[in-house]
Amino acid sequence: MERIEEFVDYLTEFYFDEGIAPKDARKYTELYLKLFPNLWGDGDSLDREKVYELYLMGKADALAKQHKEMEVA
Repeated sequence: MERIEEFVDYLTEFYFDEGIAPKDARKYTELYLKLFPNLWGDGDSLDREKVYELYLMGKADALAKQHKEMEVA
C-alpha cells in the first residue's frame, strides 16, 4: 500500500498543472489496478500515463453526462 501512496504522490506532482487532485489520482490508480492488474509496472511512467488517461476519460464522461442532462432540461 505504501508504494501506491508514493505513486499517487508522483502522479499528482507530475500532473499538478493539469489539476489532478490526490483524491482523483487515488481513485483512478485503484481503477487501473482493478482493471489491469497484470500491466502494473510498480508505478513506472507507463503506469502514470495510463492512469492519467483513465482520469481524462472519466472527466470526459462526466462532462458528456452533464451536457446530456442540460439538453434534456
